[in-house]
Amino acid sequence: MMNTRAAILAAVLVAAGLPQTALACGDSEAGLSCDDSGSGAEMGAKWMLSRASKAVTADKAKALTAFTKGTDGFRTADSYVFCVGPDGVMSAHPNPILQGHDVLGLHDKTGNYFIKTMIDTAKPGQVSVIRYLFPKPGSTVEEPKTTYYTRTGDQTCAVGVYDADTAAPAQVTPEARLVSLRQKLDGEIPQAARADWNAFLETLNQVGDARTAALAKARDGLKAAEAALDPAEQK
Repeated sequence: MMNTRAAILAAVLVAAGLPQTALACGDSEAGLSCDDSGSGAEMGAKWMLSRASKAVTADKAKALTAFTKGTDGFRTADSYVFCVGPDGVMSAHPNPILQGHDVLGLHDKTGNYFIKTMIDTAKPGQVSVIRYLFPKPGSTVEEPKTTYYTRTGDQTCAVGVYDADTAAPAQVTPEARLVSLRQKLDGEIPQAARADWNAFLETLNQVGDARTAALAKARDGLKAAEAALDPAEQK
C-alpha cells in the first residue's frame, strides 16, 4: 500500500503510465549496451547514462549533486539524470518535489510502480528499459517516455527520453550526428582537459535550452495571434 508521502507525490505529478515490463538490453558497459541505432535523443540518453554511471563510480556525492543541479553536461532541454537509493529515496533529481523524498510507492494511474520495478530489476553493467507516461520538465502534460536505467554501486540511475523526440531516424538527424561526435570526444578528452570539456557540454546544453524556450515562445505567440483573429472579420 502506498505511503502518505508517495501518495502526495503521485497526486502532484499525476504520472499516468503504460503498463509494460522492464526489458534488459545487453550486458556490457552501462549506457553503451543498448542498440545504438535509435534516434538522436535515444543515443543521447544512453550516452548521458554512461557518463552518469562513471561519475557515480568516481565520486558518488559529487555526481548526485551534479545530476540534481544539471551541471557538468548532465542536463538537456528534456533529458536529465535521476538516481534512487536502495531505501527508495530519490537521491538525485532536478525536480525538488521528488529530490530527497521516498518515491518507492510512486506509480501511474494504471498501477504501474515504475520506480520499484527499476530498483528491483536494475543490474550493474547492464542497461534495462522501461516505458511509462511522465510530464516534461516544467509541464504537467503526461507524454510517453522511455527510460534507460542501470545499477551503479547502491544507486539505480536513469535517463529518459520522450517518444516525441525520437521520431526521426538517427542516421539522418543533425542531433544524432552531434551525439555521435560527443560520444567519440568524451572517450578521447584527456583528464587534464575534462573540466573544460564538461563546461563546454554545459554551455552547449544551455544554448539548446534557450533555443527550445525561444521556439516555444514563438509557438505561443502564433497561437495567440490565431486565437485573436475573428473568422467573421476574414469574410
